[in-house]
Amino acid sequence: MFISHAWSYSERYEGVIRLLDTASHNLPWFSYRDYSVPRNSPVVAPNEQVRISLLKDRLKEQIRQASCVIVPAGMYVNDRFWIQTEIDLALNAFSRPKPIVGIRRRSQQRTPVELEQQCTRMVNWNSSSLATAIYEVC
Repeated sequence: MFISHAWSYSERYEGVIRLLDTASHNLPWFSYRDYSVPRNSPVVAPNEQVRISLLKDRLKEQIRQASCVIVPAGMYVNDRFWIQTEIDLALNAFSRPKPIVGIRRRSQQRTPVELEQQCTRMVNWNSSSLATAIYEVC
């Protein structure tokens, strides 16, 4: 899996990891590997344009290795540029598009329509729902 995230919102990334870990522990048929860009390996560049280009290349390589992309809906609202970049890479950068599983925030009534339209599957914030969606689309 590639989990869409921004380190400034690391609690959402860590929440998704907890859901996946719970599913791995409770569901014998489910396991995962995290191909997200590591926190301890930041992209350093001489200017913003080069940094963006390097980060896009890095994201593409990480997504290439993953079977699907997981997008927490709250992240899409807060960091749309990078989340949309990851979605665009998943859908368009490879010979076969990567499935996208969106996760609604806990107790969230509305999810961005743009995100729902791009996701292969949308699920509630629940480990079993997430694992089942990943299993079905990946």
